[in-house]
Amino acid sequence: MKNIFNLILLLFFLVSCGQKGNEPNDSKLANPALTNQTDLFEFKVPDTISLGKHIGRLTKYKRNKKPNYDYLLSAVVRNQYENSEIKTDTFSNGTLNPFFGINGFKTGTHKIELVIEEQIIEPYIKEKDSLLGITKLYHEYDVRITVIDGDYISDVEKELLAELKNK
Repeated sequence: MKNIFNLILLLFFLVSCGQKGNEPNDSKLANPALTNQTDLFEFKVPDTISLGKHIGRLTKYKRNKKPNYDYLLSAVVRNQYENSEIKTDTFSNGTLNPFFGINGFKTGTHKIELVIEEQIIEPYIKEKDSLLGITKLYHEYDVRITVIDGDYISDVEKELLAELKNK
């Protein structure tokens, strides 16, 4: 009887971990301590770039981390390309400060939409079983950049390229 009850609980758990929890609009949590922290991230993004592909970086993650929890960050960027095509690219390197790509598709001032996906992995130990709870939070940012014609590399981008080269 106990095994059947455990099997039913396991099936319920697996069904409840379905696709709904992975959607960006599902970041409302019962625990406001996770969602109401301000200034969780700092970025390095060049404010002026030339036409083409460039890089930015998530430089600081300021969450009050709990012991035995793991934290993963991804940068999701909506870039526009020459033919007005918008592509969503996800960047992650297994660290808390990933590099990400930005694209200058035409000259002028543009808004880059940046979403940071934060995954908080919490271990649960119940009797003899170990489980992981994964909480996904999405933080949206708009970054303004100016795109100019010609070959131009800002000081911020030179610094980022040097950091990337040393990795």
